[in-house]
Amino acid sequence: MAFTSITPYLRYPDPDAAADWLARVLGFGPARCVRDADGRWTEGTLQIGAARVDLSGPAEPNGALLIVGVDDVDDLHRRIVDAGVEAPAPRDEAYGPRSCHVTDPWGYQWYFWQGDARYD
Repeated sequence: MAFTSITPYLRYPDPDAAADWLARVLGFGPARCVRDADGRWTEGTLQIGAARVDLSGPAEPNGALLIVGVDDVDDLHRRIVDAGVEAPAPRDEAYGPRSCHVTDPWGYQWYFWQGDARYD
């Protein structure tokens, strides 16, 4: 037996709006979903490079901090700021990676790391 993946599953009150924000501000996508009879997103997935995050709703967020590896934290930070979202400047963490952080409008914390953490 081997573990092959882990997929965050996030609940949003409006998954369509969340998928749009995550694509526009962070560059995630494409998105695929199942819709109910009224055309609302009920279950779906949003690509993040080779990984993905699953979104469902409508439901209240239940809190999570997600760490996403990137190859250029400074470039992603510029994208976030250019989208009109406030985010602290990238920083070099004492434990290894260079990081930038942003909280989406629904309260989920997205941490982006360039490099690996050192746990000595």
